[in-house]
Amino acid sequence: MPKVSVIMPAYNAALYLEESVNTLIKQSFQDWELLLVDDCSKDETATIAKELSSKDNRIHFIKKEKNSGSADTRNQGIKLAKGEYIAFLDADDLWEYDFLEKMIPFMEQNNSPFSFSSYRIIDENGFEFCEPFIVDSKTYSYKNLLFYNRVGLLTAIFHVPSVGKKYFDPSLKSLRDDYALWLDILRDGKVAYANSATLARYRVRRGAATSNKKKVMLAHFRMLKNREKLNPFFAFFLTLIHGFMGIRKYRIKS
Repeated sequence: MPKVSVIMPAYNAALYLEESVNTLIKQSFQDWELLLVDDCSKDETATIAKELSSKDNRIHFIKKEKNSGSADTRNQGIKLAKGEYIAFLDADDLWEYDFLEKMIPFMEQNNSPFSFSSYRIIDENGFEFCEPFIVDSKTYSYKNLLFYNRVGLLTAIFHVPSVGKKYFDPSLKSLRDDYALWLDILRDGKVAYANSATLARYRVRRGAATSNKKKVMLAHFRMLKNREKLNPFFAFFLTLIHGFMGIRKYRIKS
């Protein structure tokens, strides 16, 4: 059984897929499996994924029969995962070579059920155009995360024996489904341990950081009100905080 199961959904990801997978292959920590799930891509994603899996038996390629979005696609991988830990790496994001080497011992030393780290923000060409997103090395509770989600999906890892297999909510239509999952993990009193080390690179399209804000904030509000059962006024207040912090997150480097 592998120590870590890495979940990678892919949809029309041919441009970056091999680069992303290679950052896993080159990890200094090698006890892992990759569940690479293709969500019915229309480009060469499946061809590239098959080739990568043929070269490394730790890479398991799964091709879905119907396109259903990233939440369901990640869930397909989670269902098949065999690892003690489950981590997430999207098909255009990158891990530093020592991501797992630093995160797994960090979690073991702290007996952590759920952890995450700081990360850099890069554009389509890999250029770091924003200030890194830095988290403080401390614990975060459910209440802390309600006020602001500091967890970058590409750095999140949870310990299956501690929290069980947790799944994304497809009904959220891939909007705030990761945030909802972190709240699920912490809802019963568990805490997340943050590692301030900058261990990953999150890829965004220039301009995308501020686009569709209205749609995202509406989804955020609805998730807090309907799923977390918060008072509508409190949910609206928290949504405003997230919106403000989200703008600060993408500060252009000077």
